[in-house]
Amino acid sequence: MTLRRAPTLNLPNQLTVLRLGMCGLLLISMSFAWPYAATTALVIFALASLTDWLDGAIARSRNLVTDLGKLLDPLADKVLIIGALVSLVDRHIAPMWMVVIIIAREFLITGLRIIAAHKQKILAAERVGKHKTISQIVAILVSLTYLSLGEFHLQGSFPASFLGAAQMPLYWIALIITVLSGAIYFWKNAGMLNESMEAVSFSENRPAAIPDPESPTQAASPPAKSGTPAFKEWEAVVEALGQGAQIIILRKGGIAEGRAGFQPVHPKFWLFPTRYHQQWEKTKPELRHLVVSQSGAANEITLQYFAEITDAIYLTSWEQVARLSDVHFWSEEILRERFDYHDRPGMEAGLHLLIVRVSKTNLPHRLKPSTEYEGCKSWIEVPVDWSQDIATPVVRTEEFATRRSRILAAVAVPIAAAV
Repeated sequence: MTLRRAPTLNLPNQLTVLRLGMCGLLLISMSFAWPYAATTALVIFALASLTDWLDGAIARSRNLVTDLGKLLDPLADKVLIIGALVSLVDRHIAPMWMVVIIIAREFLITGLRIIAAHKQKILAAERVGKHKTISQIVAILVSLTYLSLGEFHLQGSFPASFLGAAQMPLYWIALIITVLSGAIYFWKNAGMLNESMEAVSFSENRPAAIPDPESPTQAASPPAKSGTPAFKEWEAVVEALGQGAQIIILRKGGIAEGRAGFQPVHPKFWLFPTRYHQQWEKTKPELRHLVVSQSGAANEITLQYFAEITDAIYLTSWEQVARLSDVHFWSEEILRERFDYHDRPGMEAGLHLLIVRVSKTNLPHRLKPSTEYEGCKSWIEVPVDWSQDIATPVVRTEEFATRRSRILAAVAVPIAAAV
């Protein structure tokens, strides 16, 4: 059973990388004084701009939108636009002060994205940002065309005169939309900025933690303000999720969870390993190398993986579950038992499918067993938080996006409709 796939760039991302390479060619052309520098730059810029439209159209039509694409696409746009504008400033075409404002806006947005990345969020480009890019592209195309006509000794022609007169109004339009789009972007993400400022204030006023020299491999476990959610799962399955061997959870619900059974009430949670009800013989043999079956009670519980739900879907047909057989380690027998179980009033046949992005903390948290963690229930609370941990996703962004798309396709759920 193959559960891992070597990360590759999909077609939209390949076009985006190609656009980055074309930016270099444009700058090379405009950096040397030769007869057709502007004409060559015009062709390169036009083709690069076409890839900007093409990669987005392909990504949306084929459900190939990825976090990597959300990062690279605006980055390629910025490099292309800034490179072209700086070269036009050098030719005394684009007003320098306008270009400085445009570049400053891009630096500010990049800083905002860095803050979001620190919070493990990806900020995609806004629609008004696309209008900003289009207005800048039009202004640059007009300027490059104007210079190109001059290279063919047509600077006195009507098209050249018209384009020369249109340049400054177009730069003003581009500048206004650029400033407006930046203001809207910051306004929409004001909540995240406020959280960041509050977090800094808290960290500046709290006493520094003193590490325990007796436990160099154990992370300090500050109690959460109101308990942090944790999801109980078989120890073997937690390790499969933590190793990136699977990215899904299939759950029906424990006896203590009432009529409706399990509900995905927490978007982010610790993966709490348990041997309670673990049926080793009902996992696939491929899982055995990840976790060695153990007997007896555990002296401590290790928390080192937390998960964030990207999609939560209730599967109502067994055919949907069966199509997922190659992306998890549960045997068909145990899943069939869970799927068909609906003896409690209000519970219907089916399974909850959760697609989760799992991260691993740099140092594990260790808990002592407690009666609060016992019982046939999915959700518990633990006195440790992940907010101060350094964590790394166990599956690369591009690979996760590919595997997620295949899972959604297998259960016939469009990516845009998944929640």
